[in-house]
Amino acid sequence: MDNRLGIFLGKPVDVLGLPIHSPTIHEIAELGEVAYNIYLTLATFNKENVLKYLLRMPEPNVELLQQADAFELLTASVPIRNEIAKALSFFTKQPIVFDEERSGFYGTNDTSVNRKNYKNFISVIQETNGISDQDKQTVSFKNDKAKKMYNKLQKLRDQYKKTNTSDSLGLKDILSILCNADGNGIHIFNVSQLTIYQVYEQFERLNLKEQHTRLLRVWANGYLGKDEQLPEWLVKSRL
Repeated sequence: MDNRLGIFLGKPVDVLGLPIHSPTIHEIAELGEVAYNIYLTLATFNKENVLKYLLRMPEPNVELLQQADAFELLTASVPIRNEIAKALSFFTKQPIVFDEERSGFYGTNDTSVNRKNYKNFISVIQETNGISDQDKQTVSFKNDKAKKMYNKLQKLRDQYKKTNTSDSLGLKDILSILCNADGNGIHIFNVSQLTIYQVYEQFERLNLKEQHTRLLRVWANGYLGKDEQLPEWLVKSRL
């Protein structure tokens, strides 16, 4: 199903009886941005990030567990599954508890997030939090050599990010840009009412429009190459 219209308007997405909400900036600020990112990692059963960054597991050990099912692996630990329950509670806005006998996370209407359906919830939680299909696509490898090379490049990229954090835009910076953009009605006194999806979607559209505007001036002055085209901003967004 295409949930984009409802999410754009700030409505929850129903997944097997559980409503998945895109949190507002106010809710994220109340929780704390770091805690929000941890909840997002847990609620999407991001096995690799939980093992590497939350549990600080050595890389060789993480690789040994790559084939393990994320739901079974993460719910095997009582502290982790309790934290997953808190994360799911945040995104569903209702109490979620783990039932050990039935091996599932249950909400107020007895709807379960379990091994059979948890990937459905992952997909919607990612979508409502502005993670596009491009961002969440999995990588397949022809052989082990290609896989090792990819992992090595990923490590180098992570190291680069750590040493160049000032070059990347944080959530506060994106909000500030939206508040200073002309004509969108977003300002410091109402930006906290936006959902995280709305923020990322509006920022993406603003970026497209800004690229078009800047190159339009170049084109108008005759400096655009004959094989170059103006980037269109009236296009389908990634989100």
